Amino acid sequence: MRKPKPYQSKPKKKITPRQRSGDYRIFVGAFPEGDKIEQVQQLRREIDLQTAVITPPHVTLAGTYWRNGQPNASSESVLIDKLTSLAPYLKPFDLHLGGIYTFGERVIYLGVLPTDDMLAIRNSLLSVMGKDKHRQFRPHLTLAMRLQEEAFGATLAELAQSEWVDGRFTTPIHELRLMQRGPKDPAWRTIHTIPLTAAEK
Repeated sequence: MRKPKPYQSKPKKKITPRQRSGDYRIFVGAFPEGDKIEQVQQLRREIDLQTAVITPPHVTLAGTYWRNGQPNASSESVLIDKLTSLAPYLKPFDLHLGGIYTFGERVIYLGVLPTDDMLAIRNSLLSVMGKDKHRQFRPHLTLAMRLQEEAFGATLAELAQSEWVDGRFTTPIHELRLMQRGPKDPAWRTIHTIPLTAAEK
C-alpha cells in the first residue's frame, strides 16, 4: 500500500498566461453516486468546503480545456454533436477508488485505479476533443486543493490515520458529464450528459 507523502513546504509555482488562455473551461468527467460517495462529499466539505461546493465528487477523464467564446452550451454545440455520435460506442464501467495521495503540496486526492475500460473511454474522448493537459494521466478524485500550508499538512496527517487511507470501494458509472465554467460562474455546471450504452462483448 502506498502511504501519503510527508508534507514539506516548498515555493508555490506561478501559473503562467499559457496555462490560463481562454474565456471558459470544459472537461468530461465521471460523477459517481451512492452512499459511499455521499461520505466522500461530506469529507470534502469538512476539509475544503470551497472545492466541495465548486463541483461534486468526480474523476476527470478528459480535460481541462480552455475555450474561447461565451460560457454557455451553444458554444460547445459542435463538440456536443461529436460526443452524441460517440456515445453509442462507450460502455459502462466501474470506478475503483481508495487510498489517500497527493500532487505536490497542493492537492489531496482519493486514488482511482486506471482500468482498461476507463482508459478506452478516455482515448475515445480524446479522439474527438483533442489532447488535454495530462502528459501522464493519473485518474483521481480530488478531496482538497485550496488549503493553506499548515492546514494542508495537518489534513494530510489526519487522513493518514483515517479509514480512507486503507479503504477500497467500487461504484458503477453509466454516464459522463460535459462540464463548463466561465470566469463569473460560482461553480461548474453540466451542459451535456453522455450515456454509456454500448453492450458488453
